[in-house]
Amino acid sequence: MGLFNDAYTLFLREMLIFKKNLGINIGRSLIFPIIFIILLGAFGSTPKNVPVAIVNYDNGPLSLQFINALQSGNSLEVVSSTTQQAAMGLLSQGSVAAVIVIPGGFSGSMIPKPDVYVYLDNAQPQSVAVVNGVVGKEAAQLGGEITSGAFASSAAPSDPVPVVSNYAYGAASNYESFVVGGIVIMVAAFGSVFSAGFTVLSDRELGNLKAFLTTPINKFSILLSKIAYGTMQSLISAYIGLAIGLLLGATIAAGLLGLLELIWIIFLVGLGFGALSIALAVRAKQLQTYALIGQTITMPAAFLGGAFVPVSLLPPVLQGVAVIDPLTYAVNAVRDIMIKGSLPIGGLLLDTAVLLIFSGLMVALAFIFFKNTSDQLA
Repeated sequence: MGLFNDAYTLFLREMLIFKKNLGINIGRSLIFPIIFIILLGAFGSTPKNVPVAIVNYDNGPLSLQFINALQSGNSLEVVSSTTQQAAMGLLSQGSVAAVIVIPGGFSGSMIPKPDVYVYLDNAQPQSVAVVNGVVGKEAAQLGGEITSGAFASSAAPSDPVPVVSNYAYGAASNYESFVVGGIVIMVAAFGSVFSAGFTVLSDRELGNLKAFLTTPINKFSILLSKIAYGTMQSLISAYIGLAIGLLLGATIAAGLLGLLELIWIIFLVGLGFGALSIALAVRAKQLQTYALIGQTITMPAAFLGGAFVPVSLLPPVLQGVAVIDPLTYAVNAVRDIMIKGSLPIGGLLLDTAVLLIFSGLMVALAFIFFKNTSDQLA
């Protein structure tokens, strides 16, 4: 038999074992996303240093004072002061949570003041509440008489600045879609890690791995079958999580095409983390050691990748680390599909390239470790 025929036969064996324990396996795949979706969906803490972009058409003393007032606390952080086109581009990329547009004539004497426009990322309701609250509060202070460029006196302003909010990003989405987009990728990584590697350790403990290695089959077919099984478990876990999310209110703006793109992204995540789990499992001596290392890798990777909070809200140091995290690109792709309604071809190519490179490196690492330790495993 050839390499792939042997791998396919062993993969069918793994799936038969999965079918035998179907209730336990499905239950495990159900509990994990339910807990996280419910917990994160109800998560209501107030974020700090919410990133916003400013478009200042006025450039007068009052508008500059207004911008300084917005940053006086630790609620908002102006990360860019640029043109409206560039600012909206940052918003569509998720780099900022809002774009604040200060109109021309803002520093003038006209009453009432011209409208301040705020464009918001509707997929981040906590950030939306913070932005609206701070902008509304500071704008309301700018009514009445302005003396020597200073704010109005403590007297209540008679003509507050009107604030108009528009949901420019993810307008048809909801927070559940944002949460589920991250959870789908997280459960895909966990589903792969805690299935492929565990089967290696289980077969090793039961003596099955030794028996396979002493038979005349291609030894690398064992490795391929484990990676394929981990990838399949990744798809199963992710789509169970997605189904739960849809039942709880999430939406897929991209429709049927989005489902196909999701399969591709999840497949790459499962392939990479499945291979990583094999590399860890063939070196681990005990199940507890493997579980600890696997969790230590996957949980921080999911956090840095934006599964829980947007990468733009992480500290700058962690944002730099997130750039090399493959889950960052997977989470961004899934959220584009679920929230924006499309995954631009440039984004698809970039996300695919990063995930393919990661998967290729992990498969190569698994092959090297398996080759170097196969005698010990037998």
